[in-house]
Amino acid sequence: MGLFSGKNVDCFELFEISISYSHKAAETLGKSFEDGIVDYNELQNLKSIEHEADIHVHRCLKHIEEAFITPIDRSDIVEIIKEIENITDSIDSIANHTYMMCVKKVNEAARNLMSLVEEACKKLVDLFKILKDYKKDFKKINDLIIEINNIEEVGDKTYQNAMRNLFEFESDAKTIIVWKLLYDQLENTLDKCEDVADIVHKIIISKT
Repeated sequence: MGLFSGKNVDCFELFEISISYSHKAAETLGKSFEDGIVDYNELQNLKSIEHEADIHVHRCLKHIEEAFITPIDRSDIVEIIKEIENITDSIDSIANHTYMMCVKKVNEAARNLMSLVEEACKKLVDLFKILKDYKKDFKKINDLIIEINNIEEVGDKTYQNAMRNLFEFESDAKTIIVWKLLYDQLENTLDKCEDVADIVHKIIISKT
């Protein structure tokens, strides 16, 4: 049977597929930033990833609605799916604003924040691979959640330093607007990653 056939739902596989789109989007945006010169071809690739992810979410929600049996509460499944979607959408928004604001070069602070987003997404991929066995692998899952929280804390410090340097040393209003927005969006994406980890933690605590 295919993933979307039948009346039961393997929500854990749905989670894995969902987060794989977020991770792929993060890797693609990271690749477009990695040399410090924005690669607009890579940015364009993000649109198809976001589109595929959006189709997947709609199919997931329909499948969950029709399923007779779910291994965890439907509301919890939907919450995780939607929060993962928020990560992918946030990454897509960074790409959109990079294009709209004609950003041609990406500074070290932005590249560092983007690397943290990639790292957080990879940790979420690792988490969802073992989530199905959350009772047996509770410690591994908990350790991954802590690692994601730590990545977000590093991101907070990186963001604060980037904003301080921006307002201390930059005087051009347009430049300030552009980089403030991009820093805000990168930091917000890290928050979205932490949100997913925290929701998973809440759910597995209630089930164990």
